[in-house]
Amino acid sequence: MTLHSIERIYPKDLDAQNPDDQATLAIHMQRYEFAAGLLSGSRVLDMACGCGYGTALLAEQNPDKRVIGVDIDPDAIAYAQAHYQLPNLSYVCANAETFASEHGFDTIVSLETIEHLPSPSRLVSNYSKLLAKGGQVIASVPITPTLDGNPHHLHDFSKRSFARLFGNQGLRAVAQFEQIQWWQFKGLFSKKADHQKQHRSEGVGNAVLQYYRQHPFYLLARLGSMLRYGFSNRYLTCQFKAD
Repeated sequence: MTLHSIERIYPKDLDAQNPDDQATLAIHMQRYEFAAGLLSGSRVLDMACGCGYGTALLAEQNPDKRVIGVDIDPDAIAYAQAHYQLPNLSYVCANAETFASEHGFDTIVSLETIEHLPSPSRLVSNYSKLLAKGGQVIASVPITPTLDGNPHHLHDFSKRSFARLFGNQGLRAVAQFEQIQWWQFKGLFSKKADHQKQHRSEGVGNAVLQYYRQHPFYLLARLGSMLRYGFSNRYLTCQFKAD
């Protein structure tokens, strides 16, 4: 397990004295807090739950609901089972695009998931199949460019394309929560291995330069975003319900 990988957050292994790590953790927890206040029904699915810290928050704040966390990474699921257990919480190791259940879910939470998978439309179609009648999806994506700085991301989204993705399944946004994360420049071009990093964004600059060498026109997307949003990443979390 890599503690300072840009792909996953392991809160118990972050440095409590490092403001960069804690700021990153805070922005992830705020999304889960937003979702926790909007859960409905008795069955909740947290898709791509990672190591389980956010799934546990959902379960802890909603003890009347049954919460299931699903992730494709067996190491992450094992970590969740070892570190985040509650009576109304369980975990399953499965692929988000093909996960199936005999019983529908009243709420599906899917935070910072969609941009990681090869087919966002197939993923959201599966969410639609998994929803119980009258169910909802609470999902988030970055809405500024990320392909240059995060090798685990396969897609970029705007507010419009994010809404269209769910609209194609008859789901529309009824509430939203937008976040700003200002860039960290410290150690941007560090060549340390992941296990030696002091914070998650360390060394990202090297990946960015390499990406532009291979995709030079993507720099235009980055420059456009910088002109609009400055030196920041933006994230959008929406509550989607059937029309």
